[in-house]
Amino acid sequence: MEGERENYRLEIVRMFRRLDEEGLNYGRSGNISVRIKGEAERYFITPSGVPKATLKEEDILLIDREGNIVEGERNPSIEVKLHVSIYRRYPHFNAIIHAHPIYSLAFAATRKSIPVFLEEMVYYTGGDVRVAEYAPSGSPELAENVVRALEDRSAVLLANHGVITCGPSLEEAYDVLVCVERAAKIYFLSTLVGGLTTLPQETLELEREIYKLKLEGW
Repeated sequence: MEGERENYRLEIVRMFRRLDEEGLNYGRSGNISVRIKGEAERYFITPSGVPKATLKEEDILLIDREGNIVEGERNPSIEVKLHVSIYRRYPHFNAIIHAHPIYSLAFAATRKSIPVFLEEMVYYTGGDVRVAEYAPSGSPELAENVVRALEDRSAVLLANHGVITCGPSLEEAYDVLVCVERAAKIYFLSTLVGGLTTLPQETLELEREIYKLKLEGW
């Protein structure tokens, strides 16, 4: 069991280094959590106020479904309520990434959702990437807003803040993050060459069915 736990911690540490190297996050911003397989609603989560690319395995905290610390010496992420609320509402998610990639933040800052204009988007995100209504970081209101905006989706933008992506594994949550940031960047670039065209309704419906089948397999 201890060996498995260390693997979770190492996975989180490596992921934040990867996000930093790829320009998907920076500095002390962002947080990651992972649901522990086989344990009753316990999760590993990153600490608050630490440069994320310098995290060590011993920095990662173990928390329960209420957000209480079970193991660890640091303070958990300020968004701990948000993480546990998502896990409670959506049991098919086992990993959550909150990051601050540039193009996605442009949409978050303007409070504009990212529409579906690429076929690949629906497979990864479930549809358009909605914007969760603004609330202060770490507040119960923000957790409620995010849970509501995540309905039938794997990603959501936080108004004036960042992006949340979820998946059955940390690697798949990362894939969703990459998809969202690519879509945001392509959307921006498309405005420079005449604007974009959204997908036909029949295509959206077909892609949504594929997404639902993927969820059933999780």
